[in-house]
Amino acid sequence: MEEKDNQLVPLEFKKGRMANHLNDHFQLCGAAMCLEERIGSSIPYGEIFYYANRRRERINFTPALRLATEQAIQAARSAIGGVMPPPIDNPKKCRDCSLQKICLPKEIKKLRIEV
Repeated sequence: MEEKDNQLVPLEFKKGRMANHLNDHFQLCGAAMCLEERIGSSIPYGEIFYYANRRRERINFTPALRLATEQAIQAARSAIGGVMPPPIDNPKKCRDCSLQKICLPKEIKKLRIEV
């Protein structure tokens, strides 16, 4: 998160190269929508920094992107039937995941073994 001219700017860091990955845009837009709800004001854009080629991309949170983000969230909820799936057990994927401290794959795996 950065602040430019008294405006919050969500900033996402990605290890890969810049490409037209809509999932990256959805992730950033979803984070901005959560922040907007929390702070009570609009966030017009965010940025994604791609580490592999050291480029930063500005993503405008247009009405079309916001709608597509909400539709992607609803599709994901529908796909899992409203039940949170268990975390994947893949050390390579989990090692660098920003959600590891929320997902807790090792802890959940250990609890399943003990039960």
